[in-house]
Amino acid sequence: MAQNQQPIFQTKPQDHFVQIPINIERDSTTLINQTGNSNRKPNHWPTILLSTILVIVGQTVAKLLENFYYDQINRSEYDESRQNDGVWTQALLQTVGFPLLLLPFIIIAAKKQHNNQPCHQLHYKSLTVIYICIGVVMSVQARLSAMGKLEIPFGVFTLIYTTQLLFTPLFARLVNKIKFNRWVVISSALAIATGALTLSSAFGGEPDEAEENYARGSWAALFAAVCFSLLLCNIQNVFDSYIFKRTETTTARKPSFFASVLEVIVFSSLVATIISAAGLLIAGEQDDLKREMNEFSKGKGAYVMAMVGQAVSWQVYWVGIVGLVFSVSSVLSNVISVVTWPIVSVLVVIFFNFMDDEFDVFKGIALITAVLSAAAYFFRLHKENRDSDVIAN
Repeated sequence: MAQNQQPIFQTKPQDHFVQIPINIERDSTTLINQTGNSNRKPNHWPTILLSTILVIVGQTVAKLLENFYYDQINRSEYDESRQNDGVWTQALLQTVGFPLLLLPFIIIAAKKQHNNQPCHQLHYKSLTVIYICIGVVMSVQARLSAMGKLEIPFGVFTLIYTTQLLFTPLFARLVNKIKFNRWVVISSALAIATGALTLSSAFGGEPDEAEENYARGSWAALFAAVCFSLLLCNIQNVFDSYIFKRTETTTARKPSFFASVLEVIVFSSLVATIISAAGLLIAGEQDDLKREMNEFSKGKGAYVMAMVGQAVSWQVYWVGIVGLVFSVSSVLSNVISVVTWPIVSVLVVIFFNFMDDEFDVFKGIALITAVLSAAAYFFRLHKENRDSDVIAN
């Protein structure tokens, strides 16, 4: 009987239990590899396309109305002492429309609470601090960009402001631990070319030669670019480190797109609006608003519609921008934001007549590089989804 006994621990392990699929090691083929966060959803094309459309429509309409505003207030007649009139107003318009999102946010939030998701006080205290920081950065970025465009020629401002496409991948690598493959590099390079090629675009608030202040305007444009990059990367950090991790301790399968996006926008915009409104009152721009309304070439009604239209359009833009960060990354969000610039420049030529602005070769090439930049990134997302399906199967 002792000879027939088999040793208990001598079973040889099977090789197939320790095999690792080769394709899971590819460089940044999935969002899990890219962000390091297993809670992120795979790329969902409907939300990506919806967010892209919102960015394009929102930014285009907002910029056209901004040009219309500066054109109709006859800013070219301002002297040097009034050069920066309205910068706090323009900063405020970028965030003051957030109450439009309150009703859908409250409805969605109430529905999520109905699902009995537990509330973690420490979690929400941390989010409160982060939303305050994002709101501060948002208001500073809006103020700096509004000032920079009034201090230096718009072509110079555009070239400097395009550096955001260099800062965003850098911050995304350091803050969000994103890995990049060749398609992201190609897309970013084409987006940089797109931004640079819009240097011939005109702007209704462009300063006269006597009003130009290259030192102040250049620094404002550069720091505005840095702030915008930090803004996008911090928003992605909120999603990766907080909102997506809620699924670990809740019964929800995945975070809601609209609930998450509206949460970030509403709370951050509230802080930014308070700061910009305070700046407006301290600078005394409320008196300028009354004068501008009375002197507006198209009348008071057109003035109100231009201001309200900007506020609404900027909210559409922010929903798209934050939606792209939620769906993919801060890098794609920045790329789509910049590739919209040639569309704006062409529409400015069509609707306005600033300094004999015309459709030149730079604008044509910029449109081509914009399409190629977006196509390169979307092709990368297509490959991610395809490879993720292969791994899942």
